[in-house]
Amino acid sequence: MGTYTYPGVYIQEIESPVHTIASVATSITAFVGYTQSGIDNRAEHLYSFADYERVFGGLASDSELSYAVQQFFQNGGSEAYVVRVPKHGASYASSTFGGITLTVLSSGTWANGNLVADISYDNLDQTTVPTAFNLTITNLVDGTVEQFPGLSLNPARKDFAPTVVNDPDSGSQLVSVKVQSPAPTSPPARTGLVGNAITVASTLGSASKKLAVTGTFAVVKNSATATASNPLNLQALRVGQFLTFNGDTTNGVYTVTKLDATSGAVTLGAPFTGDDNPAATGNILQSTANGSYSLSLGVSSPATLSPLPIDVTVFADGSTIPQSLMGIAQALARALNTALQSKLPGSAATVSVATTTTDSRLRVVVMLPENPDAVITIGAPTGGGNNASTLLGLGTTANVAQYSLGTGHVFGSQTASVEGGDGTGLPQTGDLIGDELAFTGIYALEKVDLFNLLSIPDATRANPGDPSSLDSNIDPNAIYSAAISFCDARRAFLLVDPPPNVNTPAAAVDWISTQLNVQDRNAAAFFPRLRLPDPLNDYQLRTFAPSGVTSGVYARTDASRGVWKAPAGIDAQLMGVQSMVYKLTDAENGTLNPLGLNCFRNFPVYGSVLWGARTTVGADARADEWKYVPVRRLALFLEESLFRGTQWVVFEPNDEPLWASIRLNVEGFMNTLFRRGAFQGLTPQEAYFVKCDSTTTTQTDIDSGVVNILVGFAPLKPAEFVVIQIQQMNSQSAS
Repeated sequence: MGTYTYPGVYIQEIESPVHTIASVATSITAFVGYTQSGIDNRAEHLYSFADYERVFGGLASDSELSYAVQQFFQNGGSEAYVVRVPKHGASYASSTFGGITLTVLSSGTWANGNLVADISYDNLDQTTVPTAFNLTITNLVDGTVEQFPGLSLNPARKDFAPTVVNDPDSGSQLVSVKVQSPAPTSPPARTGLVGNAITVASTLGSASKKLAVTGTFAVVKNSATATASNPLNLQALRVGQFLTFNGDTTNGVYTVTKLDATSGAVTLGAPFTGDDNPAATGNILQSTANGSYSLSLGVSSPATLSPLPIDVTVFADGSTIPQSLMGIAQALARALNTALQSKLPGSAATVSVATTTTDSRLRVVVMLPENPDAVITIGAPTGGGNNASTLLGLGTTANVAQYSLGTGHVFGSQTASVEGGDGTGLPQTGDLIGDELAFTGIYALEKVDLFNLLSIPDATRANPGDPSSLDSNIDPNAIYSAAISFCDARRAFLLVDPPPNVNTPAAAVDWISTQLNVQDRNAAAFFPRLRLPDPLNDYQLRTFAPSGVTSGVYARTDASRGVWKAPAGIDAQLMGVQSMVYKLTDAENGTLNPLGLNCFRNFPVYGSVLWGARTTVGADARADEWKYVPVRRLALFLEESLFRGTQWVVFEPNDEPLWASIRLNVEGFMNTLFRRGAFQGLTPQEAYFVKCDSTTTTQTDIDSGVVNILVGFAPLKPAEFVVIQIQQMNSQSAS
């Protein structure tokens, strides 16, 4: 209540009792099974089969799931989650260095020697953050590069390496990072060969007599001769900087007026002192090589690698030596690559300027074929002569060119590199079920906010080369038992595929009646298995579990008619299906349908269709209220929508004003569905009711903190049996 002091009009905003309840999605399908690539045991959100190809590598002949996802989108699906379950016994490539371990996210041998990590300190302030480093991950197979600049090993900082790299959304899609405990106090060693710190010149922010002093400088005035005893000490200059030079008794101040990126030449304005302006003319700073300068490029690990070592001429006698760090780096890179392409094709050298807030150094990285973690050495040329390594300040500090996962090598600062393995075969029963605490297998879906349908094509996987026998490493009942419990908890619906040996009506009767232990209102079973062209086998027909196609039909029906419409009938056409392992007759269908087994049929004109809409408790003998798929899925939809849409009720005062607001919002939601045709009945009173008052919530409930909301609906049940009665009539009865 406000305070009223002056006569006039006061405006007050009153909170509305309306809290709109939004309808949740009904056909987001989760797929769990083996894929040829991708991150293990992480649910990836997909909106098309192109997304699947990008994340999981596309169709694979040994991946039942890959075909199921394709069939889902082909039949009308629009949104899915896919969990990759790795092969049984598969292991992960890793590399350990500097107190951290990088482990690949996707198991198998594919990463061995193909996934490399680069460490640098460029542009980092290690005075403030002593453990700061830059991490770059490269997949040499497809060229994918991930960069994570400015990481640290301090667990208290937001740039702590595991926090950044292991983030499932913005972090790496290739590796995870683990830091040893206690955390190291220094960063991982830089990769490649890093030279000595380069002495920097005195660069002045402004020119005055007071600042024009001598010191240790990067370059010498005019044309100086470089010798082995006079190493090049260079400064990465910028146009507009002021320089002074030792040996200049006048303490002249020079202005950098031009930098030539190609030659490395630096143009300076004429010297001036005090506050005088520089003249328009300038001097070119250059060094000339006094003799030929070469170096030896070799390896210390592995011990031998032919044809290394090799001598590399960096500067020919009398050639101009660039007077900028970048110019020197470019010249050295050209020389190294020219020599490597001649002696060791496929190799590549990069030379960069490693700059931190305290110093600058040349950094050489040489990638050798099949040896990404080789340790390169640079030293005096084996053939004698002037030593370019000394001239360029390249000392003996060397490391692996790249930390490489899965090579098994312990080179340089890489203290371990564990090889990844492909395992002993496709995922088995335990792999598909997974571990609830570790969020693997089915339980990887715990991290998914919402999914409605669950398909596990590998749960009824056939033996390779024998499409009519079940893989001996698979127990469908064990998998489906775990899956249905999970679906019940998540208000999701399980699609149960028939095993490959269930290929006749008699076998189907035995399976649905005695073998299948999933008798649950949140599941539906199907028969027979379907045959579709296989793009990986010249489009020859191949037998598949039907849940991929079925989930797409469910999604298409939900989008066009609503979740209350049975996903069956002549509109439930099976896109891409050429035939079935068994073609049912009406009589055979009539045997299976009363048992709650949904059949696929093929009719003239309409083609292949889904011809059943019962849950696994839909057998006539059960007389269960959740007999029909659309009724059960509508109930799940209502439950999930109301669960999410009434969160605002929690901690509100539990009395009639709250109850009235609840009734208003829930009735509004139900009435919207009624107007869309979701319920049976001609009026809202016939179609649904919402009760929340003193009759549903007693004083005892109020004292216990409970508010009870009772929602009822009249479901639309599908017309399974259309009976047309025909009788004769004579002319007298007609009159």
